[in-house]
Amino acid sequence: MQVRIATPEETEKLSQLSVSVGNIPFLRDQSVIALLEDGKEMVGFAAVQNAQHAAGSWVKEPFRKQRWSYQLRHCLDSELRRRGFAVYFALPSNDFEKHLFAKYGMVTEHLAQVRQL
Repeated sequence: MQVRIATPEETEKLSQLSVSVGNIPFLRDQSVIALLEDGKEMVGFAAVQNAQHAAGSWVKEPFRKQRWSYQLRHCLDSELRRRGFAVYFALPSNDFEKHLFAKYGMVTEHLAQVRQL
């Protein structure tokens, strides 16, 4: 048995496995993956991924329903892309927060909501 860090080239294959077992996809150059191998067979992994956490949003009542929240989120998305982040996530605590985060665009639903940029 051997434990080692996966190479960036192995990330895509491991990402497919991760998704197939119910985890989020791994992003090349943003993931660090430890592999457990039995000979040449991979028998386990643990991974972390660089991502930003959606920490909240707010618009004063008279300015709501004018698409300002979309402009704010678009500005954040653009800045995160510029900094090299390809994903951010939220940990919604209720259905309203889930809906709010999802309405900004495509998200992958899990316990945490993940938005690919």
